[in-house]
Amino acid sequence: MIIVRQVREDDIDGLLRLAKAAYPGMTTLPPDLPTLSKKIAKAMASLSENVTGPGRENYLLVMEDTDARRLVGTAGIIARLGEDDRFYSYKLNKVTHSSQALNKKVTVETLNLSNHFEGFAEVATLFLDESYRRSGNGKLLSRSRYLFMAEFRERFPAQVMADLRGYFDEQGRSPFWEAIGKHFFDMDFSSADLFGAVNGNQFIADLMPTQPIYVNLLSPEAQQVIGRPNDQGKAALAMLEKEGFQWRGQIDIFDGAPSVDTFIDQLATITASAVGTIVGQAVKCDSKQYIVSGGNVASFSACISGLSIDNDNNILLPAQTLSALNLSIDDVVRYAEL
Repeated sequence: MIIVRQVREDDIDGLLRLAKAAYPGMTTLPPDLPTLSKKIAKAMASLSENVTGPGRENYLLVMEDTDARRLVGTAGIIARLGEDDRFYSYKLNKVTHSSQALNKKVTVETLNLSNHFEGFAEVATLFLDESYRRSGNGKLLSRSRYLFMAEFRERFPAQVMADLRGYFDEQGRSPFWEAIGKHFFDMDFSSADLFGAVNGNQFIADLMPTQPIYVNLLSPEAQQVIGRPNDQGKAALAMLEKEGFQWRGQIDIFDGAPSVDTFIDQLATITASAVGTIVGQAVKCDSKQYIVSGGNVASFSACISGLSIDNDNNILLPAQTLSALNLSIDDVVRYAEL
């Protein structure tokens, strides 16, 4: 069965395998064993029961094929950006210059270095093994984060953002990086991306220009990819937009990908979700499929399942679901239609 659960210490080998498959381009999942070990330790420490508000917590959910005993995906949540490290993006703005002597007005776009997203939560580290990109697994992996946020709402702020991967050409080059970042860091994209993931983002503040960058001075190739995800990221962007995320002109400073955001309480999965109490085992389920989640913060898990609901919102679940999520009679679950 396919389930989503909290990461564990013994997941390190599977997590490293997924990180290598996701590299390059996923800053939050570097293929570096010490960094991944720290990431697991921080995620497990974040599950402390005494958290009363968003802070330095980083949560990491993993998707497991329990039959194969194999990790096949990851999905993370950073509770509040800017707590441990500064978070930088570019804001796409417009500036107008005019000349009375020439009787001419010119409007151009600029990129301004910004800390706009500090204080937001971030949904990140979304990666699914290519052979498992079917049967609703992508929706389960992504949307389980929103059910977690809804169930433990006090752990998160009002707003949430998401970064996507930017466009790379057939040679694996980022036109945006070649036009800007390469000139200030004197390293290739992958090296800079990995350095930031392992060492933090202070080097960005140290080396990146703080003055606005005029977009019309960039190469045509770089201009064309501003706010454009890579081809593989288009499906992820569509899922985010379906949840209510919007692009408001913020882009990734390395590859120019769109950074989108919304209010957590307005996420489609959360507004459509409901809570019910398990009263028994289902013999026959409704025709619809649901994402069902349960457990406390540390034992949170989710899967795709049928269920049966009565008029009092009491829930009947199949035996396989009860076993996979370690649920019992009288436990409370949160669910949303797949």
